Amino acid sequence: MTSGGATILAGHEPDRTALIAILWEVQREYGYISAEAAAGIADRLGLSVDDVLETATFYHFFHTTPSGRHRIYLSNNVIAKMHGYRQVYEALELETGTRFGGAGSDDFGLFETACIGSSDHEPAMLIDDVVFTDLTPASVGEIIKGLRRGDSAAQIANPAGLPRDDVAYIDALTRTTVHTSGPVFFCGGIDDNALWRRCRAMTPEDVIATISESGLRGLGGAGFPTGKKWKFCRAAAGDEKYIICNADEGEPGTFKDRALLTYSPKQVFVGMAIAAHGVGARHGILYLRAEYTYLRDYLARQLAELRESGVLGDGFDIRIQLGAGAYICGDETALIESCEGKRGTPRLKPPFPVEHGFLGKPTVVNNVETFAAATRIMQEGAGWFAAMGVPRSTGTRLLSVSGDCAAPGIYEVQWGVTLREVLDMIGADDPRAVQISGPSGEMLSVAADADRRLAYDDLSCNGSVMVFNHERDLIDIVGDFMQFFVDESCGICVPCRAGNVLLRQKVGLVAAGRAVRSDLDDMVAWGGIVAHTSRCGLGATSPNPILSTLKKFPDIYAARLREHTGDLLPSFDPEAELSGYAQAVAALAPQESR
Repeated sequence: MTSGGATILAGHEPDRTALIAILWEVQREYGYISAEAAAGIADRLGLSVDDVLETATFYHFFHTTPSGRHRIYLSNNVIAKMHGYRQVYEALELETGTRFGGAGSDDFGLFETACIGSSDHEPAMLIDDVVFTDLTPASVGEIIKGLRRGDSAAQIANPAGLPRDDVAYIDALTRTTVHTSGPVFFCGGIDDNALWRRCRAMTPEDVIATISESGLRGLGGAGFPTGKKWKFCRAAAGDEKYIICNADEGEPGTFKDRALLTYSPKQVFVGMAIAAHGVGARHGILYLRAEYTYLRDYLARQLAELRESGVLGDGFDIRIQLGAGAYICGDETALIESCEGKRGTPRLKPPFPVEHGFLGKPTVVNNVETFAAATRIMQEGAGWFAAMGVPRSTGTRLLSVSGDCAAPGIYEVQWGVTLREVLDMIGADDPRAVQISGPSGEMLSVAADADRRLAYDDLSCNGSVMVFNHERDLIDIVGDFMQFFVDESCGICVPCRAGNVLLRQKVGLVAAGRAVRSDLDDMVAWGGIVAHTSRCGLGATSPNPILSTLKKFPDIYAARLREHTGDLLPSFDPEAELSGYAQAVAALAPQESR
């Protein structure tokens, strides 16, 4: 490696947990991770080159071949496609002279990626770790012109020169609107130091008891009781324990955790410190998704201020671990694997992370919103929190709202609110369907489900709310969701790796008008197999877009079915199937004539 590469390696301990950080630094220095660089990294960390490349090639944002001086990632989720994505896509190709997915050029590499946490301002893209939102063909032209004349992406996005560690810089990039705030989130008024001193004066058992009595459940989607998780970790054998904050909100349509990290980061970090006191941990990790790299300097400053005030550094501290683009790392065990410098492959459970987590040590993994809620509970009391919401679903939660509505953005609601109340609050535009909890959740029919409630025993929403009006083609949306799961499967188990491809193909037949009734039966049967035999939550929920729309909107499938007449299925294309044979015959014909 060059002297620059040697300097990068020397700046890290020779430990595999540093691998992803090293890969990021090497790629930023050289534009990609070369075979030579991989060999140097392997030598430094005591790994094989294959070990290094196994990790590097797993993540979307790492490149092992030249990928352009400026790497541009355009968000291609369904919300973007509702708001001008195709025109922006074409403008990027035109202005850069580069094709998406192609070899790229010395200056530009164009790539598509899934949700980058900006569904309230689509179309959006990342350029060299900087986010650009509300794109138009005209704005794309100006951005590319700026890059060509030598401006950095940060200079173009931040013409005022705001400090990158200031909230004003983050706010200028994302412009997220928090429409409703309080009583739990975005309400301010927390004296971090005083609250921390009061919590440290409590016994760990009393801290955990307070969280348990509040009824707080994990707000990442699974809804496991937070106090119980902390109690299990405290009881686990071992003196070394870890607290990990999962800030890898990769579910399309979700951006609430980004907003919390922007406007209330210390509420999150204090929550991690409170958890550490409860379970007896000395080490904390904020696992920040790569799409939020532009938050890193700002968050590092918040951590430094907490160290100066004495909340961190005295027995417990937090470091930032950057991801590299993998939806599967939203799974807590895949996230732990990633923190260890490995592929984000979900682990088999049991053992659970509270017993055998990061580096084999007992580990609590909660998401951003859960830690922020814990801070407010310790400030106001368990009874205060439990008095909100409904039985078994106490307190409030944040909704990330996007799609066909007048006011996309962030809303805080009490558990128990009805879907109808949410739609009225956000100014839904002629709503027909609502996808809650992202693609892995459920497609709801406004006609049938408007009076259902957001609660763990009814609509267990993880925070994403995407609204679709009567003009949207729901089959296309289902196909897009299924392609997302095909792209994001880690590939470790056959049901998910192969089953989602087959399900995506079946949706394609429906969209093309070439499906018959038996194809729908296959989707139900195969979806059940994928859901019940996959290794982790991705496969367990990936058939949901199909299964929920078949249940709620059977008419959209029935309208596109064909009658099965004759011996061949409508999906069978004889000409296409025989084309390979015809080509082989044509290639052999001259030889036979000789």
